[in-house]
Amino acid sequence: MERVVEIKNLVKCYEDEPVLKHLDLEIPKGTIFGLIGPNGAGKSTLIGVLTGLLDFEEGDISMHGMELNADNELEIKKITASVLQPPLLFEQFSSLEFIEYICEIYEVEQKGLVEKAYSLMDYFDIKDFAKIKVNKLSSGSRKKLAFVTAVLVEPKLLLLDEPFESVDVISINRMKNIIRRLKEKGVTIIITSHILEVVENLCDDIAILHDGQIKAYLDSVSRKELQEDASLHEIFEQYVQVERKEDQVDWL
Repeated sequence: MERVVEIKNLVKCYEDEPVLKHLDLEIPKGTIFGLIGPNGAGKSTLIGVLTGLLDFEEGDISMHGMELNADNELEIKKITASVLQPPLLFEQFSSLEFIEYICEIYEVEQKGLVEKAYSLMDYFDIKDFAKIKVNKLSSGSRKKLAFVTAVLVEPKLLLLDEPFESVDVISINRMKNIIRRLKEKGVTIIITSHILEVVENLCDDIAILHDGQIKAYLDSVSRKELQEDASLHEIFEQYVQVERKEDQVDWL
């Protein structure tokens, strides 16, 4: 099976403190891949490294068959889009100006672009904000604008870091619908999320990241076998060794 992302022996530190510790991971092409882990596990750091926003100390990363380095970074970015947490937006642009500017950078076909943009903004109930400056948007609307823009640049790889945070329930379902449609078009999607139910129902493969390392990789087959006897919550708690504290609230 073709791999869109291959990571070997990745080390990333903050002030000499390792956050990602000799991490190995392979992500198959055309899958919706879920990355879960407790706070501080390194999920956002890993996404930051894959976007090129963060450097790393050791290891090798291949994306789309190209080594992630200074020579290939631009080519990789041309076919990779991301929605970060919090989203990186240009505050003084209007929503539509932001979309048009990013699409121009990605060299997206301009014919019909505005119509597509309005269609997606309407789908996510932010069409009325098209001419409103980004710095006036709520956190949920900012997240939806970033998602709409990422879809419009037509990436081959889409990185979504907590895409559902601050987003209303209806829009979450619509995001999931778009994500599934992108998969049908051959796009590979990587999602980090604290909402395990969404990951469980949406993703093909799931990796559990804890203490800077991948503790478990659950493909569709292994997930089915494991989840015959346990929920994803229970599997997650097992791998991250969650301390049981129910006895502390026995007084309730």
